[in-house]
Amino acid sequence: MHSYLYDSTFDGLLTAWFYAYKDDTVYTICRNTDYQPDLLSQPVPVKTQPDKADRIRQSVQHNLSSYTMRNLYLLYLSELPDCDLLGLQYLRLCFQHGAGINHAKHHPVIRKVEDYRRKVYIEYDHMKGFLRFQQIGGQLFYARFAPDHNQLPLLRPHLERRFSDQKMIVHDEKRHCALLYNLQSSMIVPFTAEDAARLLENSRDDSIHAFRQYFQAINIPERANPKQQAGYMPHRYRKYMPETQPE
Repeated sequence: MHSYLYDSTFDGLLTAWFYAYKDDTVYTICRNTDYQPDLLSQPVPVKTQPDKADRIRQSVQHNLSSYTMRNLYLLYLSELPDCDLLGLQYLRLCFQHGAGINHAKHHPVIRKVEDYRRKVYIEYDHMKGFLRFQQIGGQLFYARFAPDHNQLPLLRPHLERRFSDQKMIVHDEKRHCALLYNLQSSMIVPFTAEDAARLLENSRDDSIHAFRQYFQAINIPERANPKQQAGYMPHRYRKYMPETQPE
């Protein structure tokens, strides 16, 4: 049994799928950082090879569909249990039956892929509404969050369109990286809690206080419905929403 290990990049995962596709002894596929040695499988380190990754990408686009390629990418971003192995199972299924297999919602693999896809998109919609920026000097704005799934690559086009006139840093604390946008282009780079602390050391944004006052003003105690509020504003996001925090 083989456990294929890759470097956490999508091209690395595509390379792992390339080598694992015809291997009938695949036990799992996972990132190097997530691998736990066991007695059931032998680790197979996979070095990222752009040419192999492109072969998988082009084959899916030309022989299957862009929808299938999108699903594979969302599985990678989901970071849910066994998402990389599920991607291999999904890839094999689609090449065996064609892109039309995506309509077979009763199939256990398709059903699980759709479930992972839905979870990523639900959180993506939440992040578009719950992401909070604070001004830290000049025209530079900073936001932090720690989503369950890797949302920065999905949010990148939205943020560039929505806030095209402001420089920004969007910090993913869970993955220790940040989206940097300078009005012309953006990139995702490593970014630690120490980097954020230095950035915020002397910053002050008075709008945060005004936002907290507004949030309290529109709250009607007699009509409080915590259960419904938690549905619209999940508790796990509130630590990054200043209006819900005490002064």
